[in-house]
Amino acid sequence: MSDDNREPSDPGFRIVDKRQSGSADADQTGEPADQKAGDTQAEGNAQRGAEAPGAPVGEPEVPLEPVTVLGIVEYCVSLLNAHAWQCMGLVMNPLTRKIEKDLDQARVAIDCVEALYQQIESHLPDVEARRFRQVLTDLRVNFVQQSQKPAA
Repeated sequence: MSDDNREPSDPGFRIVDKRQSGSADADQTGEPADQKAGDTQAEGNAQRGAEAPGAPVGEPEVPLEPVTVLGIVEYCVSLLNAHAWQCMGLVMNPLTRKIEKDLDQARVAIDCVEALYQQIESHLPDVEARRFRQVLTDLRVNFVQQSQKPAA
């Protein structure tokens, strides 16, 4: 069939958005993805040398460790720490690419770091507890210094 006989609205291919369907393994015809003609996922992985779906080529799959509450708190503290430094005007805001000073927001972030630390302090090894205390001390000292500077 030549392209001249095709309807103008028929581009000759079909786009299937699997994000909106109920099953990621079936297209709109209901046919499982791994039974379609062509390259199956297992064949594709074998051809690329990957050991797992989505694994980078040539790298073995590394099992992920389970997420712990302490890990989540540590992540939250790192976010709050970075935000406090930005709000103190000591680090550029990566979105606006400007130095912005908002000491009220910095104080809230520092207070949140302290509250999180108090909740997990008894569960932390000495090294981790010392590191958290050092982060909190650095934030407090810099907050006091920035509070004493005249507004620009």
